[in-house]
Amino acid sequence: MPLLSLAVTIISMITTAEIEKLATLARIKLSEEDKASLVKEFDSILGYIDQLKKVEVSTDTEGRVGAIKNIMRPDESRQISTDDRERLLDEAPDREGDFIAVKKILQ
Repeated sequence: MPLLSLAVTIISMITTAEIEKLATLARIKLSEEDKASLVKEFDSILGYIDQLKKVEVSTDTEGRVGAIKNIMRPDESRQISTDDRERLLDEAPDREGDFIAVKKILQ
């Protein structure tokens, strides 16, 4: 029984010309061995990224352990008594009328 040989053709995701263009942009000189090595490395990296693109990710975080949920209350103004307002303003280190005085941070 004859053995069938499968010829696997690997299509490179990046060419030597593209590596040369990147080297020119980065202003580095590469030997032919470096270019061949970088083609293999870039192909490996781009292949991995291609695999990541195929992964389906659920963004539903409800019910997962450690899921962070942002709980905010509505931003509402509340009326306080004049006595409470004065007491709060008296706690401030500096005061200008009915306001708390702070150092100028922007010029």
